[in-house]
Amino acid sequence: ELSSGINAEYGASKWGVSCNWMVITLLTNEALPTTIRATVQSTGSTVARFGAFIAPFIVKHVINVSPLLFYGIFIVLTLLGMLTGYWLPETRKQHLKGTIATAIEEEEKEEKRNSKC
Repeated sequence: ELSSGINAEYGASKWGVSCNWMVITLLTNEALPTTIRATVQSTGSTVARFGAFIAPFIVKHVINVSPLLFYGIFIVLTLLGMLTGYWLPETRKQHLKGTIATAIEEEEKEEKRNSKC
């Protein structure tokens, strides 16, 4: 039945958006140096607000074509966000970097260690 399929797609897209927002807010604070953390956080928030602004216009045009296409577009974008969050580095029990220079130095050290193996 069409309505149950739409409800399932709606639930999946809502869940995915919630997961993506957690990735943006939580990992931004841990994965980036302190000097640019606020800039990146505010940029992510701005992009999210722009998406919330433009989404009704997309819905207006796409829902006339097909309700399934409408949900499909948002599910694909949500899955794309989830996959990019999956490949972010692990920050558990890691030292938070204070500056960009520190982050670059630590990355270079890690590359040297990996190339010796």
